[in-house]
Amino acid sequence: MPYNVLVAFDALWDDCQTRGRDMKSEETTQRNDDGFIALPPELAVLDKLNIPVCVISKDGTLIARNKEFIRLFDIDRDQIRINLNHSFSPEDRRKVAISYLRALRGQKRQCTATIHMPNGDRFALQIFLYPMSDGKDVISILVFLHVLTSKDNVTTNFYSENKKSSVSKIPAMYEFLPFPLLQFHQGGKLLYGNAAAENFFGWPIAELKNDPRILLKTVSDYDLQRIKKSFQEINNGQAVCKRISEIKVMGKGDTERWMNVVMYPILRENGTVAVEMVIEDITKIKQLEQKVTLMSRIRVLSDITKGLLHSFNNLINIVLSRTQLLLQITEKDSVLEGLRVIERTAEEGVRQVKRIAEFIGEGEKLEESVEASLIDILEDAAEFAKLQQKVDEKENRRIVTMEKVYYSKATVKTDIKLLRELLLSIIFKVSQFIKKEGKLSITLKNNGSPVVYVKAHSFTDTAGYDATEMGILFRSTDVRLLAEKINIRIIEEESPHSYAIQAVIPASMVVEKKKEVNDSFVKIRGLNVMIVEDQEELRDVLQEMFSNMGNRVTVFGDGHAALEDFKAKQYDLLISDYGLKGITGLELATKIKEIDENVVTVLLSGWMIRDLRAHKNVVDAFFEKPFKLDDLIKGIARILALKKK
Repeated sequence: MPYNVLVAFDALWDDCQTRGRDMKSEETTQRNDDGFIALPPELAVLDKLNIPVCVISKDGTLIARNKEFIRLFDIDRDQIRINLNHSFSPEDRRKVAISYLRALRGQKRQCTATIHMPNGDRFALQIFLYPMSDGKDVISILVFLHVLTSKDNVTTNFYSENKKSSVSKIPAMYEFLPFPLLQFHQGGKLLYGNAAAENFFGWPIAELKNDPRILLKTVSDYDLQRIKKSFQEINNGQAVCKRISEIKVMGKGDTERWMNVVMYPILRENGTVAVEMVIEDITKIKQLEQKVTLMSRIRVLSDITKGLLHSFNNLINIVLSRTQLLLQITEKDSVLEGLRVIERTAEEGVRQVKRIAEFIGEGEKLEESVEASLIDILEDAAEFAKLQQKVDEKENRRIVTMEKVYYSKATVKTDIKLLRELLLSIIFKVSQFIKKEGKLSITLKNNGSPVVYVKAHSFTDTAGYDATEMGILFRSTDVRLLAEKINIRIIEEESPHSYAIQAVIPASMVVEKKKEVNDSFVKIRGLNVMIVEDQEELRDVLQEMFSNMGNRVTVFGDGHAALEDFKAKQYDLLISDYGLKGITGLELATKIKEIDENVVTVLLSGWMIRDLRAHKNVVDAFFEKPFKLDDLIKGIARILALKKK
């Protein structure tokens, strides 16, 4: 309904409210020649309208109507009442009744209904109901009818094979349907499609009617056969309704959509004249299913990756430990140089494994506050970004060069995992500004407090870039949410050829650099050492190293055997892997501490322990695999030194 017509209706209704009077009163009741109550003088203007208007009493009786109303219905005054049982379907009758009852309560209402005429014609109406009162109570209803299609435009001829069909011959209310709808002649020719159908398929209905092949090619051969079979069953009277689920549709521009289809016959006296197809757009549901499936696959892949990382950890640990042990006993320079190359390569492998483990969520250790070098954190984030950029360069030919400049050596105390994730998010987001080729610079400077400045400069056109929602992996909202968690301020800068983000580290997060600790700690010698490790190669390296230092070493492959031996003998030091068979290394350390609380317990693991803080009285030291033998020895020596004080 055009807006200006509605405004005119509202103005007229307001005027009727002001001048409203009881139409049943003797002084205003005048009847026309046909016996109906004539329009009172205040409403006589309605006869000049070219739309049907009537007045209905509280009990549903038609008490007045204009000439257009009479022309529309060819009224027989003895039959016309508000229920119009012969004209409305049960569903439409319910809608009209609800609107009428609400109008009696003083509400302006409107609804849409299809009128079924006695001669078999049908047409659609928009019905507007306006309550009229005497100042206190509603006494009647003023009704305006907006005819959506002419009553002369009968649908009986719509399906005739001898006449060309047109969209205008279908009740126009179909255009208001929120779901796609198509109608086919019993011979298979497309007769009609609404606006929602055009949006769904992407082609104008007129184009689909002129070239039926377009519609046929939108679905696969398999789905097309399913549709044809159901169509034939409905045409032959073998089914009154058919539903086909999950049909993939390739719309205009190869836009992938999914639909469920419900098909049913349009019946006339001579049988089925057409088949109507109602389409349920399930594209969003299928996309969500695909995302859920993808997430499941990612979770499985994540688990597999964690397992591979753990195995790789152990392999690198063996290479690194054996190399460090050989460095201590080898004298030839050529051999030493070769071993140092192996050591450096293994150490780089260690760092790469830890970066990946952190990124996929392996390292949820619940450490609220840990000290770390800001440079080290930035290096981890930058090096991990390089891994992705290498793949991007190969697959998408997007070339990003990276430069790093550090003007500060700040050490911070915070949730290191979260800070690393934030810096990685910033690097990823900023680098996405570069579409084909450009430079990414990472700068750490000190402006009263540390500032991480990441800037992308593109050498190619960046038209269409949106700094607020850009980024395949991260958006501005994601970055800011991460920053808020650790109280870091984010500043974005943008120009036609560059985009940058500054992360301002709060001064409260920065800690003073500690003085170097004197390494003249207790030597590990003359101790009874228990080593529990299920990986034989690493077990041999540890046994050899501690034995060469002058300790009495006993090794075990599982926790149960180690616990039984501990009950019978006395030990000073326990070095145990976490992932043992039977009982974990953490459980073993707990039971041993219950027997002798003075034993130094060291836990090794390729898996990162989530709640190690809860076991600080059980585990004296924890080392992630792979680790350096020097770090292990120094760590144990410090603990022994503290216990002697």
